[in-house]
Amino acid sequence: MIAADPKIDDFSDICLQAIDGSGVGVWDRNLGNGQIRYSPSWFAILGYDDGPSHNHIEESYKRIHPDDLAYVQGQIQEYCEGKTSVYAVEHRLRCKNGNYKWVISRGKIVEHDGDRPLRMVGTTTDITAIREITEDLRIQNIRAEEDARRLSLLMDELTRKSDELAAAHRLARVGAWRWDLLKGCLWFSAEVWWMMGLKPMDDAVSYERMRQIFHPDDYQGAMDCFYDAVKTKAAITKEYRIVYPDGSVRNILSYAEPVTGPDGQVSSLRGTSQDVTEHRRIETALRESEDHYRHMVELHPQIPWLAGPDGGILEVGPQWHTITGIPRGQALPSGWLEAVFNEDRAAIAAAWKKCRNSGERLDIEYRLRLVDGPYGWFRARASARFDDRGQIVRWYGTLEDVTDRHLAETARREAEAAAFRVLEATSDAVVICDRDQRIIFANTKFGIKLGLQGDSKGKTIGEIFGEAHARKIRRAVDNVLKNERNHFAEFFWPPTDIWMEANVVNNENTISLFMRDITEKRAAQKQLQYLATHDAMTGAATRDTQFKQLEINISRQSQEESVALLFIDIDFFKEVNDNYGHPTGDGVLVEIAFRLQSCLRGTDILARTGGDEFVIMLTGVRSLRGVTAFAERISAAIHPSVAVDGHMLSCSISVGIAVSTPDSTAKDLYRQADLALYEVKKSNRGSYQLFQPEMQHAFELRGSIRTDLKVALGRNEFELMFQPIVQVSDRQIKGVEALLRWHHPSRGLVSPTQFIPIAEESGFIRELGAWVLHQACMTALEWPDSVMISVNVSPRQLEPGDFPAVVQEALRASGLPARRLKLEVTESVLIANHEANIRVLQNLRSLGVSLALDDFGVGYSSLSYLNTFRFDFLKIDKQFISAVRDREDRQPVFEAIMGMAAALNLPVTAEGVETDIQLDYVISQGCSFVQGHIFDPPLQADVLYGLLWRQDSSATAQ
Repeated sequence: MIAADPKIDDFSDICLQAIDGSGVGVWDRNLGNGQIRYSPSWFAILGYDDGPSHNHIEESYKRIHPDDLAYVQGQIQEYCEGKTSVYAVEHRLRCKNGNYKWVISRGKIVEHDGDRPLRMVGTTTDITAIREITEDLRIQNIRAEEDARRLSLLMDELTRKSDELAAAHRLARVGAWRWDLLKGCLWFSAEVWWMMGLKPMDDAVSYERMRQIFHPDDYQGAMDCFYDAVKTKAAITKEYRIVYPDGSVRNILSYAEPVTGPDGQVSSLRGTSQDVTEHRRIETALRESEDHYRHMVELHPQIPWLAGPDGGILEVGPQWHTITGIPRGQALPSGWLEAVFNEDRAAIAAAWKKCRNSGERLDIEYRLRLVDGPYGWFRARASARFDDRGQIVRWYGTLEDVTDRHLAETARREAEAAAFRVLEATSDAVVICDRDQRIIFANTKFGIKLGLQGDSKGKTIGEIFGEAHARKIRRAVDNVLKNERNHFAEFFWPPTDIWMEANVVNNENTISLFMRDITEKRAAQKQLQYLATHDAMTGAATRDTQFKQLEINISRQSQEESVALLFIDIDFFKEVNDNYGHPTGDGVLVEIAFRLQSCLRGTDILARTGGDEFVIMLTGVRSLRGVTAFAERISAAIHPSVAVDGHMLSCSISVGIAVSTPDSTAKDLYRQADLALYEVKKSNRGSYQLFQPEMQHAFELRGSIRTDLKVALGRNEFELMFQPIVQVSDRQIKGVEALLRWHHPSRGLVSPTQFIPIAEESGFIRELGAWVLHQACMTALEWPDSVMISVNVSPRQLEPGDFPAVVQEALRASGLPARRLKLEVTESVLIANHEANIRVLQNLRSLGVSLALDDFGVGYSSLSYLNTFRFDFLKIDKQFISAVRDREDRQPVFEAIMGMAAALNLPVTAEGVETDIQLDYVISQGCSFVQGHIFDPPLQADVLYGLLWRQDSSATAQ
């Protein structure tokens, strides 16, 4: 089979993808001769890339697990004998690797001979995951029942072990309950309360309260089941529904066993409950998926078809029988040829064989015998699916009725059969034709420029310009004949590799064609146009070119489809230029542009908008997931490395994404994508970020803060707070960290996390940092000589290279000894501008100040850079400390860092210590210094001053 019409193509692709991707296999069994056929997706369930198109049922039975075979055969027999109304059976099938999968097979008899069934078709669905989930639930339930059984034996130890039991329930996600039949009430564990959508309570639960919790349709059935357990003194299992306070419904599976008193009568029930809502949702989704696939195949009006590697047809859509009258079963594997016009069979067979041997796409037109007439023209198209070895696994094709187009093309070719006369009068190629388009004269240049052999006189325009590339000249001639006006046409002529300009002139009884070689002119125009609309180095479009097309696409977007912009920035590209030179950097840009372009569709546009920035415009966007999947695809295409000039350079990109709405403009989309890129570069380089409306608010807020920063220093709105750093050996304050605070006149206290990044972006951080350094040194001069002052340093402060001079000036102006100043830097100082910043750090050390690596352990490169620069102190980020809540808690990364610090003989400060447990933990791991609220919060200068001198006086008195 081979066919489809434009409407069929899209749906056929969806059909085929649904078969491959749904996890459902299709089978067709002949009950008379025992032959059975399977779809590729059936074999895919068992791990096979392909399988035989025909199988005998005995061979198929060998794949069934021996323990399941008799049951499966019995179910089939009962269904065929009419003892059951449906055939649906769960069993195991042996996979290619020898393991077994659980499947559910469903089938239906579709052909009978009287009362005798002849043919049965059905589906096979992989339910291994569901069975595994069920088994896991069964195991958990067994454990829960065991816990409940032991509960009565451990009542005396209930108080001591209640916490352990609650923890066990929490881990197992199972709740326990007890029903006192004598008192007529129930008690729930905390997990059961949460399961019911309610906050835990210690109160007993009455029968009326239980009625309110249960779904009205399930309450009586559940109660009857529980009462049966009381009557029979046997454990029971019951699934029922409950209703949350918000009205949502959950499925609960409960296990209960009776507890007898001394008199042998059941006095209570105890049990466990588990929320199995998600399990039921999975089962429902699987059923819906199967129904969806079945309706797609049965109801689609087009003709998709499937063939094996050998060309034999494996399946064809139901419309085949409607069009040709040949049953689908009879059309397989080669019976479809009976419907093909005899004169076309040889051409079809040759084309089909060539495609099967080469793997090329099939695209051929031929005639089919119709059920209600003689013949119709059809177009067959197909493409192959290959396995990892490049071998053909399946052919997927469609059949399209093109009878009307063939009739139209025949009429057009007949209309173009006239001849033209050509006049040899100029150096251009000239042809003169009569009104029937038959050539009556052609000059010499005509034959030379077109590369024609022999005399063209007597030939028709259709004969000379019959190729597809000459369609424009034929159309121009037709237009002249139709409206009697002169026409121009430009066309490419492959035989002599030239572009020609044709002036078609209407005379009284003839038509003249004056054709001039414009190859050089056109090449010059094309080059100028290209340079005006594309980046010369990468070949990407310019921003203006993309922007104009973006405006057009936004104006044409429908409610179902949107336009997306992806702003792309190459991470740390400046370091490539600095370390390897601009030629290498240009090579990286060219390679990345090539990789990005290879990910695009024909309607998408890649533009280069800056040194290392690209913008991709995606059209036809139907979902955010499609856009994010594309962002992940281009990130994978770039990462992890690019090879340029013999260098293997690590490379990644950051992507900001904006998707249009019905009221979006091109400017809106550019601004939104730019804001999204800003956010991802700020917080998570190497990933992507979708634009969110709050980003616009954040942008405006940053602008406002940037403006206010410029005047805040002059208005004395900044203040330094100081937090002590305590030496754990003697609990004495040995250092103090200066912490900047901004008291905004209208916003109040502005967090440093808000204004420090903005100060860094604007460059104001250099002026602000110099002020902080000066104030900190001046304040520390009043403290005891043994106390150091720590000042945080931004990477932007180091960039000009003059920061050592700023530090030297602060020390000089304040009179503070350099040994009392500690500068804290983060590892980002070592990542960006590595060599330049190392030189700055070395110059700072030469001044006599101490250097500490702050927030250690948060980044990915700290350990490697410790080998390139020796710091005086390490400061562990507080995220490791805050995670310690109980004395049993451990932080493996923290402990590894402490081991490394001990090996390097580096004193360590633990930041953010809040509790005694945390303090004991960091001391046990060898921390020399501690900073946090457990000792002191950030203090004002005068409060700290008194604290320090009291400590110094006490030490002197001792």
